[in-house]
Amino acid sequence: MLLSAIKYGAVSGKTRAMAGRLLKPHDYEEIMQKGSVSEVAAYLKYNTHYSAVLDDINEAEIHRGQLENILKLKYINDYKKLMRFSSGNQKAFINLLYLKMEIENIKLLLRIFEAGNADPSVLEESLPFLSRYDDLDIPKLALSKSLEEFLAGLKGTDYAEVLRPYASMNQDTRLFHLEMALDLYYFRRVQDLSSELLYGNDKQIAMEFNGIEIDVFNIFWIYRIKKYYSFDKELIQTYIIPSCYRIKRTVIDDLISARSMDEFRLVLGRTPYASFFDDEGPGAFERRYGDFLYELHRKRFVQQPFSVACIISYLKLKEFELNNIISIIEGIRYKLAPEEIRKFITGIGFDS
Repeated sequence: MLLSAIKYGAVSGKTRAMAGRLLKPHDYEEIMQKGSVSEVAAYLKYNTHYSAVLDDINEAEIHRGQLENILKLKYINDYKKLMRFSSGNQKAFINLLYLKMEIENIKLLLRIFEAGNADPSVLEESLPFLSRYDDLDIPKLALSKSLEEFLAGLKGTDYAEVLRPYASMNQDTRLFHLEMALDLYYFRRVQDLSSELLYGNDKQIAMEFNGIEIDVFNIFWIYRIKKYYSFDKELIQTYIIPSCYRIKRTVIDDLISARSMDEFRLVLGRTPYASFFDDEGPGAFERRYGDFLYELHRKRFVQQPFSVACIISYLKLKEFELNNIISIIEGIRYKLAPEEIRKFITGIGFDS
């Protein structure tokens, strides 16, 4: 315990201070009552820890994209703060955690490229998680004439090699395969480097978090295929991540072989994740899973402050906050009632 306190003392103290400034349920309740992006920005500016980054912004004139970009840059700044308070393998692991945000931006960039509707004037600021690649010409990537040209623009990154096997694939189906390849790369990279960078309790904690995400990724991937598509077993198996955590590989095989959704749920009842699929309302699975992860990270952050949980769980809780605010802004944009917006907010039912 003493060695852990010494190792994580500085970064643990910093994350506890930062966590104390995270938005509370009453903040979300207030924001959901607002009628415009300007009103949301004003609340964040005058009542929350976002005051510093919004200080020079005229909230009456701010638009949705601008506000979202400021929030994302604030999230990136939290990564930078933790890097300054970390050393050695801690820094390397924080870089690894940043990988997920990069990949989500790469996936968004791919969608824009495939759709052929890029707006170079606003594109770069919409993808801030790629900002550390100085040589990456984001507008040029989005305006690529072919996937080969797109991959050439990614030269020097791991992503070019991850995506290259799909360069000759039919354009009608390749986006799905490209995104799945990126997801698989992320999970495998975290799994491999967690083993390489971490030891003892830290390794156990990281493996728990990543293992649960892998389990649910596999289940939800099979679920979507069963419900919405008609893929053969061989293709489904191609995108299964083999590092199961709380479920056995035989259960995964039985889920793949299920001949109906009723049979799928029966097999799922043998896993700890069955409750995520209790009903099939819009977004029900995502909400249950989000709340489950939120509570897991909230508990680990409090219970194991002198461990890698202080880094992983703080950043995950901050990610939830970012996504919550963006969901509220989107809900206001589409004039949803607060009770409808609340369905898309993670962790709002938990005490802070």
